[in-house]
Amino acid sequence: MKARNKNSQQIYRDAIAKFDRDIIETYYKRGKTYLKLKDYIEAIQDFNTILKLNPRDTRVYLVRGYAYGELKNYQQEIADYTAAIRLEPRLAKAYRSRGFTQGILQNYAEAIADFNQALDLNPDYTQAYYNRACIYNILSEYPKAIADFTEVIRLDPHNAAAYYRRANIYNVRQEYQKAIADFTEVIRLNPDKAKAYRSRGNVNLKLKCLHSAIIDYSQAILLNPQDLHSIYNQGKAYYQLKDYRNALDRYNEVIRIQPELSSVYRDRANIYGKFKDYPQVIADYSTAIDLNPDHAEAYYHRGNAYNFLREYQQAIIDYTRAISLNFTQSNVYYNRGIAYSCLRQYRSAISDYNQALAINPKSAVIYNNRGNIHQERNEYQSALADYTQAIFFDPDYADAYYNRGLVYHSLQEQKKSIKDLALAADLFQKQGKLNVAQKTREKIQKLFDNHKVLQ
Repeated sequence: MKARNKNSQQIYRDAIAKFDRDIIETYYKRGKTYLKLKDYIEAIQDFNTILKLNPRDTRVYLVRGYAYGELKNYQQEIADYTAAIRLEPRLAKAYRSRGFTQGILQNYAEAIADFNQALDLNPDYTQAYYNRACIYNILSEYPKAIADFTEVIRLDPHNAAAYYRRANIYNVRQEYQKAIADFTEVIRLNPDKAKAYRSRGNVNLKLKCLHSAIIDYSQAILLNPQDLHSIYNQGKAYYQLKDYRNALDRYNEVIRIQPELSSVYRDRANIYGKFKDYPQVIADYSTAIDLNPDHAEAYYHRGNAYNFLREYQQAIIDYTRAISLNFTQSNVYYNRGIAYSCLRQYRSAISDYNQALAINPKSAVIYNNRGNIHQERNEYQSALADYTQAIFFDPDYADAYYNRGLVYHSLQEQKKSIKDLALAADLFQKQGKLNVAQKTREKIQKLFDNHKVLQ
């Protein structure tokens, strides 16, 4: 009788155990279904129920960890993967998953340690190599990243993502031909990947392979007509080819799609400058300034446009604003000096030329222009010194010889004057400035005739 009771109890226990297993499988399947539906909270509740019945079910810790990760509860995610590792210390997947989450949390040393452990347990674990390569890339440990991506490609030759990421690293390392080869492989594996065409186009742009860049950008735009980056850079390629009409068309398209991108207005303004359409240059730089009021270079270039239109006071205002924003290249002082000179504000002009020379002390053109002011003010010795310095830094500077010749004439040093003017005429001739050369020779003849009369 007792034996019969014991057998009955065992049957009941087995039935209960089977019932529990059936319940666990039901909750597990439902929880996985919730994961597919991205209903992570419901999934976690089902997984919690399972772990109350069987706290040693490793697979549940893995899927619940994933659900926590999708909810950005990364600490709980890590805790679940750690629990799985505690139950199965040789579970490579748990180390890989925990390493991935450590990477999200920027715990890079811990992430690499987990990936190392996963690879020790499974040397052919493609995803672990890929994830570790991504961390090495973030840490700028490029040789290690390249080695890992290369291993991914060895294990999975059709892994386009590995080729793409390795190509980006080659690009950063300026190994451009290798980058192009990898982007080309990405395109072969995935011909509809617009980003790969764009990225290859960017490398071709750097290499000045401008026609190839344009073709790549065209394909990227065909696949994604809203790809601003490709449209914009295609415009830059056309600009470098001096195909300004097509460049203008590309920049117009960027503005149509994204009218609040200040840089494209600046680039379009440069094209209008090539067309000498200075009112439009001013309009575009004004828009760029409205969008980015602290962009010093925009004020500088708008100032140049005002200078071309002889709106010197407005030019001075823009140059001054550029300088206040720490745009301290010599040209901004030089060009403001020109504006002051045109307004006959010579003291301010000389001050700007002095500042420009302090930045660029070997600029022949600045010495020449400062010399012009000294000549205008009858400060002939100072003018001579400046023109001589200009010739020292540029022995073929025809204008400097011409101007120095005029000063020597004012000082009644006619032989020196004629000599400098003759040199200027020869240089103008060699430089293709035939009209200027002829006028200079006529001036020499006049001075020579006057000199003979005086003798």
